[in-house]
Amino acid sequence: LPIQDWFNEMHAKNTSQKVRAVLKNKGDSGISLANNVPYGYKKDENDKTKWVIDEPSAEVVKEIFNLFVQGHGTCEIARILRERKILTPSEYNASISTNANANNQEYQYKWCGTTVAGILDRQEYIGDTVNFRSTQRSFKDHTKIDLPKEEWKIFKNHHEPIIDEETWNATRIVLEK
Repeated sequence: LPIQDWFNEMHAKNTSQKVRAVLKNKGDSGISLANNVPYGYKKDENDKTKWVIDEPSAEVVKEIFNLFVQGHGTCEIARILRERKILTPSEYNASISTNANANNQEYQYKWCGTTVAGILDRQEYIGDTVNFRSTQRSFKDHTKIDLPKEEWKIFKNHHEPIIDEETWNATRIVLEK
């Protein structure tokens, strides 16, 4: 039995190494490794590796960036979106998905500052694809480890941008203070 367990573990380790190699090659070629596309985009129906702009949610993303550049904080932007009854990213995805069930009505418009900050921090909104932001320790320990920005692979102008480079740079200046 211990020998069989050892063989099973070696098989799992070998499979994990093969999967990591495939994902590394895929990520190095510029294909996004994200399972879910960022809010404001949707997968192209003809090519699932490509992203196209989802107009209704892209307008919300543009508004978030514009409000931030105008001097509003993330919590204040979240309050504005709640008052305007704009669906949160997860609720919006559930509303357009055919296989997702709608959550409780009270959570539909429950924007928070961290959600807004997460949107403001996504470089994908200027048309770039960013791979290898994080990794896992091993095939046994699935703890997520965030990698430093120097180790990220960034592919410029990979898909259509929602916001322009100037707006992105303006948010970087404010966020890095």
